[in-house]
Amino acid sequence: MTARLSARLALGAAVLATGVTALPAPALAGPDTATLAAVTEQDPATGRNVKYPVKPGEVVPASLGVTNLGDAPVNGVVVQVRAFDDLDLLTKYDNCWYVVDSNLDIAWCEFDDVLAAQATLAPAEDLIVTRTNARADKVTTVVFRWVSKAWADELGGVQKLAENENGTDPVRGGGPTLTLAPRDLPLPSKPIPINFVYASLVTPPTASPTATASPTTSASPTASATPTAGVTPTGTAPSASPAAPGAGGGDGGGLPVTGSDNVAVAGAGVALLLLGGVGYLAARRRRTRFVA
Repeated sequence: MTARLSARLALGAAVLATGVTALPAPALAGPDTATLAAVTEQDPATGRNVKYPVKPGEVVPASLGVTNLGDAPVNGVVVQVRAFDDLDLLTKYDNCWYVVDSNLDIAWCEFDDVLAAQATLAPAEDLIVTRTNARADKVTTVVFRWVSKAWADELGGVQKLAENENGTDPVRGGGPTLTLAPRDLPLPSKPIPINFVYASLVTPPTASPTATASPTTSASPTASATPTAGVTPTGTAPSASPAAPGAGGGDGGGLPVTGSDNVAVAGAGVALLLLGGVGYLAARRRRTRFVA
């Protein structure tokens, strides 16, 4: 990854983080006393968050984990998930409220699980999916943030937080309950409650067209000699008419050609025959008059 690309990603992350930090709430609340960190999978070779390759219509197998870096357990946690552009959220869990704002899918999900000190939990089911008509430049980022359930309740709970989002009226999922499960994820050096998941679209390779064989160059036609009397000049035979034998489909091939064309050919043959006879007689008369 080049330095320029790294700078762009860092700038984009900073902009997204700024938008997520300001929670839509009817009244300001005090700071969250829970020391939570949003964690996800990292590439051991680079130390950066994993970028998940996915195909159109596939789920993104991302880990949206939360670690309690404090010394006391946290009774209940809440996650806010934002999926951009052609990354959508699975709107089916009954402990989540969903909002759509233009190119942004938002979910607020609450869990009653007790998060022990220094422990990590993550959603056990899938949350993110790519659109079936997804474009590569529109499959990029998902932002997630964790807060304690006590702090979210001070702001009215997850339904109220979803209602204060820009976009459509929030809808509660009508399916099963989204659950949490222990996960072994890299621990951050600081308790940052916001993190990012990246995805890249894998498109099937376009088959390169096979090279068509170049047409063979036909040999240049040789100059035909001037036809002599009685000899039919050579050349390209005219294409058979539909009535000619062997033309087109069918079982019988076709009928013999009849009509004025045969008369013309016969007349031309008779004329050539007469000219030949006259030439022969003239040649004999010259030979008999020769005097040695």
